[in-house]
Amino acid sequence: MSKVPVVIREHYTMLLELHDNLIWFHTDVRKWTAEIKVKYLEDLNLLQHLVSVPLVAIVHQDNKKLAKFGKSIGFEIKQDFVGQDKQMYHIYSRSL
Repeated sequence: MSKVPVVIREHYTMLLELHDNLIWFHTDVRKWTAEIKVKYLEDLNLLQHLVSVPLVAIVHQDNKKLAKFGKSIGFEIKQDFVGQDKQMYHIYSRSL
């Protein structure tokens, strides 16, 4: 499947991808400030209300910056798995 942009803003884009009956969340951040985070969380909460199911995301175990970002916007680690590349990943989920 391909990623579908669903929230497009000047400083970030949120994308969704349907795979294995889960909605995978992706985000591209171009600029980040406290003010942008407030708007981002408003958009993310609205998006979650609209899709009404938990969003999931994958983070490589060594990507501490992405893991910290995910936690700061409400994602929680749910499960670990080894990818096809034999690397360890964490699956994060966010629900309202």
